[in-house]
Amino acid sequence: MFGLSSARQRTSPAAVAIPAPYLSVIAGIEPLQDRDGLDLLRQQLPEGRACDISGTDQRSAGEVAKSNYVLSLFCDPDSIDAYADAVLTARAAGAETVLIVAIRPRQLASLGRWLDRRANAGTLSGTRLMLADDVMTVARQLTDRMQPVREDNVIRMPQSTELQDSPVRNFFSFSPELHALVARIRGYALNGINRAYLLGGPGSGKTSLAYYYFLLRQRGRFVSVNLAAENTGDKAAVKSLLCGHVSGAFPGAGARTGAFTHARDGVCFLDESHEVSGAVMEVLMEALDNGQYLPFGASAKQSLDCALLFATNRGWAHLQATVNLDEFTRLGAAVLEVPELHKREEDMIAVTATTLARLGARCTSWIAPVGCSAEAWNRLRECRWHGNVRGLVRVLESAFVDTAISGSDLLAVGEIERGLHRWEPVTHHSHAIYEAS
Repeated sequence: MFGLSSARQRTSPAAVAIPAPYLSVIAGIEPLQDRDGLDLLRQQLPEGRACDISGTDQRSAGEVAKSNYVLSLFCDPDSIDAYADAVLTARAAGAETVLIVAIRPRQLASLGRWLDRRANAGTLSGTRLMLADDVMTVARQLTDRMQPVREDNVIRMPQSTELQDSPVRNFFSFSPELHALVARIRGYALNGINRAYLLGGPGSGKTSLAYYYFLLRQRGRFVSVNLAAENTGDKAAVKSLLCGHVSGAFPGAGARTGAFTHARDGVCFLDESHEVSGAVMEVLMEALDNGQYLPFGASAKQSLDCALLFATNRGWAHLQATVNLDEFTRLGAAVLEVPELHKREEDMIAVTATTLARLGARCTSWIAPVGCSAEAWNRLRECRWHGNVRGLVRVLESAFVDTAISGSDLLAVGEIERGLHRWEPVTHHSHAIYEAS
């Protein structure tokens, strides 16, 4: 009997490990008391998936990061570094863990400082953002945020792309729409697509995305040419700008290196390229037809080695209508459409947060606003943003000044409305140019 009993003990199944919860929520005391909100949050999970909800001091960061998703629920962003680091460690080991940072509108400046700090340190990845005023609202948005994050959350690039030792700035990317575009740009850069058209409204980030293509290409220089500013209609001037000219090409001329030559095998970024017509088109046709160009006054052609990225805030139909179709088809450009800011709420959160943090860091005699009211955020979120990121920043700057002068610590809807009236009017003649074209 003893022998039989021992055999049975040895063959008994081992203890089954309890799987990590699908979602781990870390929160302070107040959110943990909202039972109705937490119940609704649990209901958003796929059937059969477990949810662990605990205080910030109840579970180790390493244990929390074993979940598929980690939700920081209204925590002070400065207090979640350990969780963010643990998520990075898990992702480096092959997991697809995602950190969802949910904050209230009054925490925006704190979030902005956290985003900039982690971006500057190279430790911002696998993160989604959410802005809400209560747990119920978080729960309603949760399903949308529970998606894999396979792209970086930030592109680090110089403030001036062509100056040496230029300060570095952060171009944030949190929305799935922008991640899809970033993945497409990477595909272009890594698979030999060396002509592309970036289409997007004013201030949507076309230059930043063109520079990202350059970073991926890892060759040559990044050279930017604003065709609207440089096109005088003089073919010799345009040819000199793009192709360069030799010494003595015209009276008193010294040699000049054109944009194509200066870029080498890097990227020549042709901004405002709805002005690709007349003299500009004539010069481009010479270069694009056979991959060669002739500097002004030279006798020998040179090989066009750089990639050409065109950018415009006009639509494709407008571009086709402005030039001869035969000329247009020779551009041979693939298309990259930059999603408008009003479709990218998470990127709006990042821009708003980092802008308030930047403005607040400059205050000496003013009390810097720490965020905005829920009503103010709703007004920002619902705006069409024809000026995209540039328009949002101008409105925030205007509202920040008005709020700081008044001594309030939150941007109110009135200050936002005044900023919108100044910088993002509902109706303007330029809207038709960007939308209808």
